Amino acid sequence: MANELMILVDLAIVIFMAKILEEILARIGQPPILGDLLAGIIVGPSILGLITVTHNVEVVGWLGIVILIFLAGLETDIDTAKKYGFDAIMVALGGVALTFGLAFIIALFFNYSLITSLFIATILSPTSVSVTTMTLLELGVIRSRVGEIILGAAFADDVIAMILFALVSSIAFYGEIRHESIIMISIGLAVIFSLFIILYYSSNKLFNKLIMRSRLVDAPIIHLLMIGIGMSIISAYFGLSPLPGAYLGGLAMSRVVKSARTRDFLEILVQIISPFFFVYAGILLNPWIVIGKINLVETIGVVLAIVASGIVGKIVGCGGTAYLLRIDKKSSLTIGVGMMPRAGVDLVIAVVGLTIGVLTMELYLSALILIYVTSLSTPFILKKLLSKISA
Repeated sequence: MANELMILVDLAIVIFMAKILEEILARIGQPPILGDLLAGIIVGPSILGLITVTHNVEVVGWLGIVILIFLAGLETDIDTAKKYGFDAIMVALGGVALTFGLAFIIALFFNYSLITSLFIATILSPTSVSVTTMTLLELGVIRSRVGEIILGAAFADDVIAMILFALVSSIAFYGEIRHESIIMISIGLAVIFSLFIILYYSSNKLFNKLIMRSRLVDAPIIHLLMIGIGMSIISAYFGLSPLPGAYLGGLAMSRVVKSARTRDFLEILVQIISPFFFVYAGILLNPWIVIGKINLVETIGVVLAIVASGIVGKIVGCGGTAYLLRIDKKSSLTIGVGMMPRAGVDLVIAVVGLTIGVLTMELYLSALILIYVTSLSTPFILKKLLSKISA
C-alpha cells in the first residue's frame, strides 16, 4: 500500500506543479511546455528533490508523448506531407551532417577517444520532435509549410540517429559494427512503413466497417489509440524510437478522422498526460552528482563548445539547407530554430553512453545542458519567428 501511495503522490506532485507553471507561463504569453520543463527541474534533484523514483513519471510520460506524436500524425495533411517530404529529408540530412561533424571534431580537439567522440556526436544528431510538436500545436501552425517541414525533418532525424546509434554502440560493445543491429533497424523501418501503407490504403474500410460498427463507447477514440500505441510498440521492438511508429500510425488514419469530438478528446488527453514526459526530462537533470567529480575550468570549455556545436549545427545545417532549397530567409531560420531542441532519443543515447563508460561526466553534463538550453529557448524563439510568418 505504501508503494502505491508514493506512486500516486509523485504523479500528483508532477501534474500539480506542471499545471501551475503552465498557467503562469501562459499568462505571460509563453508556451506552457516551458512550465512542464521547469516543473521537472524544481521537483527533481536539482532544487527540491521531491521526486526520487523517476520510473513512475517516466512510464506515464512515454505514454503521453506517444499519444502526442500520434495526434500530430492525425493533424498532418498527408497531401502536404507528400509535397514537402523531399525538403524535410534534405533538411534533416543537412542538420545531422553538420551537427555530427562539428561535435566529432570538437570532441577530438579536447583529446577524447574516437569512440567517445563518435558517441557524443551521435547524441547531438537527433531533434526532440516532442518539444517542437507541442510548440507547433500550441501556435496552430503545424499544417503550415514550415510546420510540415520541421515535423518531417524531426522524424527523419530520429530514424537517422537510431541508425547512427546502432553503428556506434556496436563499435563500443564489440569493437566493430555488428550487422545484426543494422539488420534489425532496417527490418523495423520496412515493417512500420509497410504497416503505414496498409493502414493508409485500408483506412476507409477499417474505419467504416470495423471501428464505426464497434459497440464500445467512443469506439473511434479507443481503436485509434490502440493503433497508435501498437505502431509505437512495433517501432520500439526493432530498436527504433517508439515515436516514428506513433507518427506513422496517426498519419495513416489522418484522412478518415474527421470527427471534431475525437480530435478534441485526444487533445484533452494530451494535455493531461504529455506534461509527464517534459517534467520527467526536467527531473533527469542532477548537477550535484557530477560537480565534485570534474575539473570545473575544463568542463566549462567542453560544455560551451558542445552546446554551441549542437545549436549552430542545427540552425546552420537545417536552416542553410532550407535556404538552398529556395525557402525564404525567415522561414529557413525558423526551420533551423525548430530543429534545435533535444529531449528524446538523445537522452536515451546519453544514458547508455554513461552507463557503459563511453561518456565522461563532463560530456554527459554537456549533453544535458544542451537539452535544457535548447528545449527552454526554442519555444520562445519559435513563437517570435512564427508570428511573422503566415501559416
